[in-house]
Amino acid sequence: MERWLRDRDYAAEDVADAVERLVAAGLLDDEKFAAAFARSRILDRKLSRRRTEAELLRRGVRRSVADAAVAAVFSDEGVSEDAVIDAAVRKRLRAVAGRPAVDQERRLIAYLARRGFGGGAAKAAVRRVLQDEA
Repeated sequence: MERWLRDRDYAAEDVADAVERLVAAGLLDDEKFAAAFARSRILDRKLSRRRTEAELLRRGVRRSVADAAVAAVFSDEGVSEDAVIDAAVRKRLRAVAGRPAVDQERRLIAYLARRGFGGGAAKAAVRRVLQDEA
């Protein structure tokens, strides 16, 4: 919020005052924001740990808060990154159905890469899910 206000040329004292009032009112809480954001990105959008943390950092959340929020999603929900990546593949599988197997694999791996998963994990997940679906 501070950066957003400073970027719009508000005076430093006005920015500090506004942020202080928002924090005091409970309307500005990085921990709550990071927790909700991470939960949404990981469980709903099926993004990787790495991409979720990067998006939080881009939004001005401190690294320690971002790391804790992402770790909390995995521990609180009892999911692993493998479960998230498998769910992402299954979700996207409908979109590539009917294509040749090589094309399906290539498209699914590219989809996972855009979601922040590494190449090795993406390949393994695609092969695992395609084998399960066969």
